[in-house]
Amino acid sequence: MTSLRNIWMVSREMEGVAGVGGVKDATRQLLAAIVRRGIQANLVMPLYTQADRSRLSDTGIELTIPTDTPEAHRTTRAHVFRTEMVGTTVYLIDAPCYANKQGIYTYTLAEAQRAGQPGLAGSGYDDFFEMNVVLQKAALELLQVLRIRPDLIHCQDAHTAFIPAMMRCVPRYADYFATVGSGITIHNAGPGYHQETYDLALASAITELPASVIDRGLHRTGVYPFLVGGLYADFINTVSENYAREVMEAPEDDEQTVGIGAAFRARGIQLVGVTNGIDPDEYDPTNPTAMGLAAAYNPLTGDLAGKIVCRRALIAEVNSGKSNGLKIEGRLEDAPNRPLVTMISRLTAQKGVDRFIGAIRLMLGDLPTHPPLDPEVLFLVLGDGDPSYLHALTELAHDARYHGRVAVAMGYGPGPALRIYAAGDFFVNPAAFEPCGLTDYMAQLMGNVPVVHLVGGLVKVQDGATGYGYRPHTSEALAATLQRAITVFREQPEVHRRIMRQAVETIHARYTWDKVLENGYLPLYARAVRRQVSTP
Repeated sequence: MTSLRNIWMVSREMEGVAGVGGVKDATRQLLAAIVRRGIQANLVMPLYTQADRSRLSDTGIELTIPTDTPEAHRTTRAHVFRTEMVGTTVYLIDAPCYANKQGIYTYTLAEAQRAGQPGLAGSGYDDFFEMNVVLQKAALELLQVLRIRPDLIHCQDAHTAFIPAMMRCVPRYADYFATVGSGITIHNAGPGYHQETYDLALASAITELPASVIDRGLHRTGVYPFLVGGLYADFINTVSENYAREVMEAPEDDEQTVGIGAAFRARGIQLVGVTNGIDPDEYDPTNPTAMGLAAAYNPLTGDLAGKIVCRRALIAEVNSGKSNGLKIEGRLEDAPNRPLVTMISRLTAQKGVDRFIGAIRLMLGDLPTHPPLDPEVLFLVLGDGDPSYLHALTELAHDARYHGRVAVAMGYGPGPALRIYAAGDFFVNPAAFEPCGLTDYMAQLMGNVPVVHLVGGLVKVQDGATGYGYRPHTSEALAATLQRAITVFREQPEVHRRIMRQAVETIHARYTWDKVLENGYLPLYARAVRRQVSTP
C-alpha cells in the first residue's frame, strides 16, 4: 500500500469544538484513528461563536479570501487560530460570516426573533453558500501560507465538496495542489443536505470555477457541490455500503436522495460505501463512573445485574418528571420482568416516528380493530421535533388505559441518552432511510438490542444474531418484529444474552474506527495518492 504521511481534513464541525450532527463524531474519531496509525492529520473548520476561545492559540496568520459576487469584486479577511485535539492540529477560521451567528447551520430562535421573523428558526442561514466557500478557500489558502502539500485532502460532506474542483480548476490553486489527492465523504444524501444553490452566477463568481465546470454540476436547475467535486475527486464515498447502493440505484425522481445517484451515473461518477465506525470505549458499561451510570455491567460476559440497577434508577428518574432539565410526560412501572422498549431520535418522518407510534398502538391495543399484541411492554422515548409526533406520544403517555406503560422525555441530553441505552432491553430505529446509523452501535455496546428497519446502513444489524430487522416499512412489520424479539427475551433468555454478546463482539471485530480506517479509508487514500503519483 502506498505510504501515507500527511492527511488534511476539512469539515464544518468536530466533536469537542463545535457541531450538531453525526459529522462531528465521525470527523473526530476518524482523525484519531489516522493518528493512531502513525499518520499526521490536521483539520480545518470554522471558528463559531460557541467555541471556547480560551483553549485556542493565535497563529498570527491572516488570510485574504476572494469572495466575488456577480456585481462586485470582494474579499473576506479571516484570522486563523489553532488548538490540539486527539493528536491533531485543528485550524479554526475566524471570518465575519461565522462570527456574527449563534448557530452553525441554522437560525436560532433568538436570531429569528431579533430579525422579527420567528419562522426563520431552524432554517438555513441565507449566506450558507458563502459560509461554505469561505471555509474551502481558507483551507487551500492556509496550506499555501504554511507551504504544506499534504498527500490528501479529505472533504466532509457537501459543505466542502467544491475543494477537489477548486484544486484543479482555479488557476491560483491548480499548480500548487497538482500532486495532492482529494476525496469526498457524503454523510447524508437526503433533502436539505446538498448545499446546492440556484444562483448560477453567484456560484461561478464566488468559487472562481469556470462556467463550464459549474454547468457540469447542474441538477434540477441548481448547482450541486457533490456533482462538481465528484468530477474531480479521487474518490467519493458515503457512510455505508448499502446506502451507497441505494443512492446509486435510485431513479432520477427519487426524493429521499433528490436523484443524486442518477446524476452520478450520468456523469460516470462512482460512489463507494465505507460504513462508519464507533469507539467502543465511549460506550463501555463496565466503566459506569465515566458514563454517569448507576452501576457497572458487562454484555460480553453476561454479567447483567448492574443493568437492572441502571433500569431502576432510570425509572425513578423518569417518574420524577424531569431528567437533566428535560420535561418528562408519563410514568413507567418499576417491573424488571417487563421488557423496556426505547427510542432516542429526532421526531421526524425520516426517522420513522409515525411507524413507531403505530407499533406502540398495536402493541398496547389502542386500535379498535386490533387486539393488543402485548399490553405489558413498557415504552420510553427521548427526542424532540415534529409537534404532531410529540402530541401523539404525549397522549399515549397520559392515557389512563396505559398508565405506567409509556413515557416521553422531550428534548435531548447526552446524560439521559446514556442512561436510556443502559436501561433498555430493546432499541428501536424505524428510519425511512438511514445512511449509516450510529445509535444502533451505541445501544448494542450497552446491551440494548436493536430492532431496526433494514434500510441503508441499518442492514449491519443481523437479524437474530446481533439484533432484529424487518421489512417492509410499516407499523405492522415493526410490531411483529418487536413481538418476536420479546418472545425470545421472555422464553429464551440465553438466546437474548447471546445476541447481546454477539453484537458487541461484531463491533469490536468490524466496526471500530481502527478497523474502518484499515479496511475502508486507507485503501481509498492509497488509491488517491497513487493516482497523483502516476499523473504525468
